[in-house]
Amino acid sequence: MIGIPAFAAPLRAVDTLDVRQQGDDFELVARITVDGKEPNLRGHFPGQAVYPGVFVIETLEQAMREAVNARLRTVRSVRFLAPLLDGDLMVLTATAKRVRDGWEVIGKAVLGETTTAKVRATFEEDAA
Repeated sequence: MIGIPAFAAPLRAVDTLDVRQQGDDFELVARITVDGKEPNLRGHFPGQAVYPGVFVIETLEQAMREAVNARLRTVRSVRFLAPLLDGDLMVLTATAKRVRDGWEVIGKAVLGETTTAKVRATFEEDAA
């Protein structure tokens, strides 16, 4: 991904994205390195630049937008299991299964061998 896509401004939550098609379904792998200088991270947690949980959801949103132009409809469940700090590389892997009215997505974010978040969400095609 080069630059900040219009739908991502002012926050870029994906540095690189790989998409592997599997029939009608696909798997995506989004990566972002937490930048402690990012203004949105200042003050989130006293004395540390912590990547907010909502930004993990935003990473999934931006990856789905880039992959299939789909918008987040519902977060069905999410668990934040470990913090992501300045300089950490988060790798979010998600499988997206085509359903009648959009996509069912299951994702897992990791930092090395540590799972940092798990999310289940639904997405819908963006008509715009």
